[in-house]
Amino acid sequence: MGQKLLLNLPDKDLEKIELLVNSGEYTTKTELIRFAVKQFLYSQERMKTLEELTEKLQKQVRTNNIRKGDIKKEVNEVKKETKKMIEKIRKCK
Repeated sequence: MGQKLLLNLPDKDLEKIELLVNSGEYTTKTELIRFAVKQFLYSQERMKTLEELTEKLQKQVRTNNIRKGDIKKEVNEVKKETKKMIEKIRKCK
């Protein structure tokens, strides 16, 4: 399963979390926090992927070794990866 974690949050944040749980958006505080952590980790991974793609394309542009089709292909591959990651996150909720 996993490990337990003690988490201290400001009252203001806890109130918002409780509102979301009470509204039925999430079934438990734990579910909301797990989802938030997964969203954060996804965004970090996504930023890394975008930085790598940007660096690669900039290098190709500097060396004049790029075609319009190459850019579209790279961007479409990243979009596909992103869609897969989003689906994974949604399944976890």
